[in-house]
Amino acid sequence: MKHLVLVGRLLFGALMLLNGANHFFLHIYPEPVGHTPLATQLMKALIDGWMLDVAMVIQLVTGALILIGVMVPAALCVVMPISVCAAFWAVILDHQPMGMLAALIVVGLNALLCLAYIDYYRDMLQRRALTFGEA
Repeated sequence: MKHLVLVGRLLFGALMLLNGANHFFLHIYPEPVGHTPLATQLMKALIDGWMLDVAMVIQLVTGALILIGVMVPAALCVVMPISVCAAFWAVILDHQPMGMLAALIVVGLNALLCLAYIDYYRDMLQRRALTFGEA
């Protein structure tokens, strides 16, 4: 099981790092621009408001942290909302089959890695918080 988590962590970290680096430095593959009117309008707003750059910086930093194995549970939590938004974009707004598949795979891998690190999240998942001195 540890080997699968390691492979998943390395793969996911590399994907996030590559996606962030592609936006700023590499330009290996084109970024989605949207094919429907709503997707095009949303992408224009993301670019004009610099929010796409913010999301890519988060992917770049969390991808590097996940790849090298530093603060992995925190990095997974930070990048999860971006993965979910990318899946929403691909599935609901853009309707491109390859983009949909890639986004769903990324969200699934992110979720599986969060489950692999569930012991780090146990205190946050308690029904009620314990006060000082409670057991």
